[in-house]
Amino acid sequence: MNHPLYILLACAAMPMAAQWDARLEIPYPKGQSLPQTMISGSAQLVSGDLDTGRGGIVTLSRRLWAFGPVVRLEGGFEIAQWQADGLVTQGSVQQSSTLKQSGVGVGLHAQFWIPFTGIAGEFGVIERLQNYQFSSSGFSGDKNLARTWLRVGARWRLPFPVVHPYIAASYQQPITKDNPVKLGSVSDFTTYMSAQGTGLEFDRMWTFGVGFIF
Repeated sequence: MNHPLYILLACAAMPMAAQWDARLEIPYPKGQSLPQTMISGSAQLVSGDLDTGRGGIVTLSRRLWAFGPVVRLEGGFEIAQWQADGLVTQGSVQQSSTLKQSGVGVGLHAQFWIPFTGIAGEFGVIERLQNYQFSSSGFSGDKNLARTWLRVGARWRLPFPVVHPYIAASYQQPITKDNPVKLGSVSDFTTYMSAQGTGLEFDRMWTFGVGFIF
């Protein structure tokens, strides 16, 4: 005869027995913020934020290792695209600007489950290979980037049998970032935009999504 405790333990362990994890996330990226910077000899200030975002991240992961119902290690592959829009101000002129990245990534993630709650914390790193595009008032830059991102998140598994749906949220940021170029003239503003492709991409982002374990 099955004891109720055994049934609870089996239900708690089922996600650990599953091999695959599929997830769709909506990112809310924050683009590079250009601080109030005086262009030497011109009395012009340059400032701006790219602070509205849209896009999507699709991830498919597979279990690599599990320790009971508590710890799970996964390797995953993702396809992603996100974009942020905003205004860059040069002197009294405002220029509409767009920052966009799209590409693929591979990641390694650890999950730490709280027994009998369906709640898990997540920690991982993602190596992203992406195409970077920046445009502002007729200027455009296009480069390929390789960046390692840190991902810290949480998920809540919904109580459904067989397929285990969940909702998830995460905070992500690049582990390494470059610094802005120094603006010494109006022509250096174009240099700044070109230099964005060397590391001044997205500072950070939040993601919210849904997934299922099977």
